[in-house]
Amino acid sequence: MRLTERSSETTMYTMKPIISLLDVSRRTNRIYEMKNIHGECGRGDHMGTGIKIVADVTEQVIEFLKNPLPEYALLEARQEKILAQLAELKKQVSTLCDLLKHTNHVKLPADYVRKENNMLSGVHYELKSINVNLIVNVNPKKPPYSILALPKVWNDINIKLQSYVHSSVIGTVPKIYICDINPPKPNVINLFLIWKEVEDLEFVTGLYNYSLFGEVNFLRYISRVLNTDNFDNCLDPVQANVLDTVLDYCYCLQIEKSLKKQQLILQLITKKLGTNKWFGKNEPNIVDIAVWSVIKQISVQNLPSTLKKWINTCEKVFK
Repeated sequence: MRLTERSSETTMYTMKPIISLLDVSRRTNRIYEMKNIHGECGRGDHMGTGIKIVADVTEQVIEFLKNPLPEYALLEARQEKILAQLAELKKQVSTLCDLLKHTNHVKLPADYVRKENNMLSGVHYELKSINVNLIVNVNPKKPPYSILALPKVWNDINIKLQSYVHSSVIGTVPKIYICDINPPKPNVINLFLIWKEVEDLEFVTGLYNYSLFGEVNFLRYISRVLNTDNFDNCLDPVQANVLDTVLDYCYCLQIEKSLKKQQLILQLITKKLGTNKWFGKNEPNIVDIAVWSVIKQISVQNLPSTLKKWINTCEKVFK
């Protein structure tokens, strides 16, 4: 190893420095201190340039705000229009609130009162005539007696009945005949009745060929097709709900096998009838038809006395 003696120090090879630090003024505990490359003068120029840039940006923002874009003007116009509409809506709501506060003193429209009275008295309206086709599959063991009663209750319809027997039926089928000697009516129901081994009455409306089930639902559907006989449109919600509940009782009574539960359902139906002559009070409606039909189907023996008297009246009117 070659050693070189210099300034009382012994070192190994003397190497040429890679970086020359000519401006190192003094040594500190740190390795070395470098001179500020910016200098005092440079720092001042830099700060001045920054201030100038900020000032230019501020001026540009001010100019931009002084000259808004057209889109902002359109947006502001839309906002003003919406605010005006909200103010008008608030005014209308306030008027309705004042009106509702005095509902006890406001009489129902004459048309509504006349409509309800006509519904209860059996007087129907002259609306646009309809012509509907219905296909009904019926089990011979559960004949739809309601088909016989409908023309007796609805004086504005003409039911044209055609009967067929499906190959699944063995033996005879009940005879249902509707007399068609009356003058033409404004509403016509073309009813195609097919005696078939089915669990419950099912009917196809012709619309998408979807099937609906149950004699009660069949009556509901027809009453809604004929707006003149739809109690939902003619009665207040409370009365309409009572009649709709009785229709539900009819469905439960038809599918119930327990005699004890049948008697409970009959008691509920009798309670809804009350002292009225009909469920429709003054005149029979589809609720009377539904109850009468289901009682004939299940052949109930022990009827409440009130309901038995009502059944006898139905037999005279519906047959």
